[in-house]
Amino acid sequence: MPDFTINRQIQAPVEKVWSVLNDFGNIARWNPGVKRSELTSDGPVSEGSTRHCDLAPLGGVEERIDTYVPNERMTVNLYETFKLPISGGVADFNIAPHDGGTELTLHYSYTPNLLGRVAKGSTDKQLRKGIGGMADALKQESEEQESERDSAT
Repeated sequence: MPDFTINRQIQAPVEKVWSVLNDFGNIARWNPGVKRSELTSDGPVSEGSTRHCDLAPLGGVEERIDTYVPNERMTVNLYETFKLPISGGVADFNIAPHDGGTELTLHYSYTPNLLGRVAKGSTDKQLRKGIGGMADALKQESEEQESERDSAT
């Protein structure tokens, strides 16, 4: 299973970054790679929570939280994909306090389907760009929310 890791330093506390991640059904609000998202499970977000995402420009995924450790780790399993070069993937978000902010370590692994195997280099490049964009968007949203909080006080 191919994999890669992305690191970002976020100028917001762990609790703020976690609150963005924990708004699991609303990832489309801050991630430009997601056109539409919705929570597909009941109850508070926790291990086992599921969501559906329509991706831009096409495709979609069904996702489930497999690991849920508040303010530390969330592992999201892409267990069903539509019109994508992968048949599944795992995004493992690890956050920790660092230099007055948060260090994000995002490990991503995926299983290419036939299309993904044929376009191997392109698939990896596309996924690195997309997952990197998601990490950048998480950073931006967390920092903007923290800035708004600071302005309000």
